[in-house]
Amino acid sequence: FLVELAAAIAGYVFKDKVHGLVEEGLGGGFLGQFSCCGVNNFTDWASVGNRTVPRSCCRVVSEACNARPGPATVFDKGCLPSLESWLRRNIVVLAAVALGIAFFEVLGVVFSCCLMRGIRSGYEVM
Repeated sequence: FLVELAAAIAGYVFKDKVHGLVEEGLGGGFLGQFSCCGVNNFTDWASVGNRTVPRSCCRVVSEACNARPGPATVFDKGCLPSLESWLRRNIVVLAAVALGIAFFEVLGVVFSCCLMRGIRSGYEVM
C-alpha cells in the first residue's frame, strides 16, 4: 500500500516529466490502438535508416502502402501526442481506479486488525 501511495505521489509530482519518459519508451515501440505512426509523426522512421514505415502505420494495410509513406497512405499523427491526450482525458478514471484499489486494501487491513482483536480476546461471548 505504501509503495502504491508513493508511486501515486511521485506520478503527480513528476507529471511534467512524463513527456520525456513516454517519448523514450515510444522510440522502440508502437501503440497501434491510437492510429498513429512514429513518436512525433511518420517521418521518425526515416531516422531509422530506411525510407519505409511498419505496416502497422498504414491506413489501409496492403503490400505497398508503406513503401512510399505519405499522409495519404499512413497515419501522419505521432503516438506521443495521441498517448498524452488519452492520458489527459482518462486521468480521472485512472486515479479513481487507483483510489478504489487502495480503499479495499485499507479495508482489508482494518478487518485484519478487528479479527486479530477478536482472536486475542478469546472470542468472548456476550
